[in-house]
Amino acid sequence: MDLHSFWRELDRIRDDIGYHRSPIVELVHTGNASRDQLDRIAICNYHMTVRDADVFTATGFVNLAAVNLDASQRLAHAFAEEALGLHSHTAGHAELLFEFWERGLSHQRNELEHSTAPAAVRAFNAEYWMVMTRKIRYCGIPGYLGEGIFSKVCQRLHDGLTRHYGMQPEALRFFSVHIEEDREHSEEGHELLSQLAPTDRDRDDFVLEARCWAQLQRGAWDAMA
Repeated sequence: MDLHSFWRELDRIRDDIGYHRSPIVELVHTGNASRDQLDRIAICNYHMTVRDADVFTATGFVNLAAVNLDASQRLAHAFAEEALGLHSHTAGHAELLFEFWERGLSHQRNELEHSTAPAAVRAFNAEYWMVMTRKIRYCGIPGYLGEGIFSKVCQRLHDGLTRHYGMQPEALRFFSVHIEEDREHSEEGHELLSQLAPTDRDRDDFVLEARCWAQLQRGAWDAMA
């Protein structure tokens, strides 16, 4: 697959399967999500992208360093933000999600810590872990297909939660931080894909893996509704 076709296919996957099309995003944006659905947004994101994100990115950094040291620095950047909030000058992303859970949804922290993830979230996590451990050359896919979309999703969720549910900024930092940070992570994913898929055969393989990733991530978001 030539380079032009590669980016065209990735963009098609992102546009057709991306989780920005998941019903829960529109429900929140229009104020039609139930309180149970808002709870599931927090629960699924906690298990899917927050609780273990620092471990996933740190593991990816170590594995990618053996393949491409320069490229691995981008995962170091992601780890610093996920774990500590160093680039947004806020807090680790788990702590930001706890703010939403406690201040926005009025729950106790231990309820989120002891919650259970739906099967679709567990399936997505398995794919995420597989990429970071056994398929590290595909590590640009999460940034390009996942976090690039998350910036736009967080904008819609933030707007809906503010407008229709009366939530205050201090309860929504998880979303406001990702609006900005994940734009940069998407650009980093683009650079990783450019470096790690240099041949036509590589690009064929990447498109297949990207479609699998997108389908599993969409399934996890659909489970929130």
